[in-house]
Amino acid sequence: MITQPKFAVLHVADQERALEFFAETLGFEVLTDAPYGDGDRWLEVRPPGARTYLVLAAGDPELVARIREQRGPMSTVWFDADDLDATFAELSAKGVPFPVEPQAAPWDPGGTTRWAQFADPEGNLYGVSAQD
Repeated sequence: MITQPKFAVLHVADQERALEFFAETLGFEVLTDAPYGDGDRWLEVRPPGARTYLVLAAGDPELVARIREQRGPMSTVWFDADDLDATFAELSAKGVPFPVEPQAAPWDPGGTTRWAQFADPEGNLYGVSAQD
């Protein structure tokens, strides 16, 4: 039986910039940074203690642009946070832009879910949410 997602692939235009953002700015662990194929690089990162990880795949700039054009700026990855306000404060202090600051989740009216949205250096948007 399938038990959980193993990894999600993010096609990035600049692997080094993406690695710096996820590892240094967001504080993700680097699981793998190894040569792959003909001059490519296999990069895996994850939030500390998480089981699911992200593969930062080098994409042909044309492919990355087409993916972004089709899906819009919102990425296909969403994160959980233990403390949304602390996460917002810490990442904002590091210069991470938040087009949507922490607020009640519109899909959970009257509930306890709060969410925010931040951007990476390539302009991709990521949701992050927490239960209060």
